[in-house]
This record gives sequence, structure tokens and C-alpha cells, in this order.
Amino acid sequence: MRLGDAERVNVTTFDAAGEGTTTTNFVVHMAEDKVGLWTTESGPWTQRLALSEVVSLHAATSSGKVLREEPVLEGRARLVTEGEEFDAVKAATKEKYGLAMKVAEVTDWAWELGGKGTPDAVIVVGIIG
Repeated sequence: MRLGDAERVNVTTFDAAGEGTTTTNFVVHMAEDKVGLWTTESGPWTQRLALSEVVSLHAATSSGKVLREEPVLEGRARLVTEGEEFDAVKAATKEKYGLAMKVAEVTDWAWELGGKGTPDAVIVVGIIG
């Protein structure tokens, strides 16, 4: 199975001390060695991404249960907030996740009404091994 075909992906990012934190995200296939993740730009793990572009990825169920222990895939991630890649990941995520994506968007909208802005962003991950 391609990683982009998984229900979700567990993404581990690393802080300055090298400690990992794992979150479960929507994932879409972009190219042979590239996946896209939809997130909010202000999310805590994107702050860790600013410290290190290295991430590890595990295919997962919607609840975050790992589907396979091996291989643990390593990638280089970057935050994208506009442009063709942003549009492509956002469209593919809406197509793949449908109602779940709409629920996530409504939740983000509610946060914005409460004064806690959560601008859309996507993470593009180039898988290297």
C-alpha cells in the first residue's frame, strides 16, 4: 500500500532536544515519493517542524492505530500556505475525506471566531527512506 492510500498517517516531529511527538493527520498521495498532509499553520507540531524538517511517518487507522510497524518512513517536510501545491493537497484532501474534512474546517472556523486564528496550511513531505 502507498502511504498516501492509508486512512491516516502518524507523523512524528522532533523538538530541539530530539524528543519526538506524534500526531495523526489526513494524508494524500502527491507523487511517487511525496505525500501531502492538511493541517493548521498554527498547530504545535508545525512549530517543531520549524526546528527540524525531519519527520517519520507511519500508515495508521483513523484513530491513529499503526497499520504496520515496518518500515518506518523518514521524510523531509515543509509548510506550504499558498500556491499550486497548497491547492492540490487541499483539493485531494477534500476529495478523499469528504465529510470529515468539512467537520475539520468547521472546527477551525469556530476557533477563528473565538479569536484563535488557525490559517490553513499543508505539509508536503518528500519521503527519503
